[in-house]
Amino acid sequence: MTFVSPTPFVAAHPTALAVYCSDGRFTQPVEDLLHSLGHARLDTLTMPGGPALLDRLSASYADADAVVRGASFLITGHAIEEVVLLAHAGCGYYRLKRPTDTPAQLEARQIADLRRAATAVGKVASLAIRLYYARPHEGRVRFEVIDA
Repeated sequence: MTFVSPTPFVAAHPTALAVYCSDGRFTQPVEDLLHSLGHARLDTLTMPGGPALLDRLSASYADADAVVRGASFLITGHAIEEVVLLAHAGCGYYRLKRPTDTPAQLEARQIADLRRAATAVGKVASLAIRLYYARPHEGRVRFEVIDA
């Protein structure tokens, strides 16, 4: 069976990159957030743990190296102007890596990792970097701004 997307193809690359966890419960809300920030389209790096994989303290050296190289390629090759780094409540990556931590400890670690990921991304190019922590709230996803 052949499928043709109703969405027109646009040859120009998006100017925003979102790095977030591959948890599908957050995919559409993340896109909604980026649209609200003025980005009709976006490049994405989605994998378990999201921005944690940009940080060698939370990921293995090999994982962090590969993700930093991938982000660097997108940022320079696609002329990215803004990077949005997102972590979310209840992340299975963190629960697996830190099984004895409380939810509050996990959240604190995720926020620290967001800040370290921002530092790593900021070394690639001069660009706007936004940090968010996402959590379910009254049947929706609420994005809280995290200061770098």
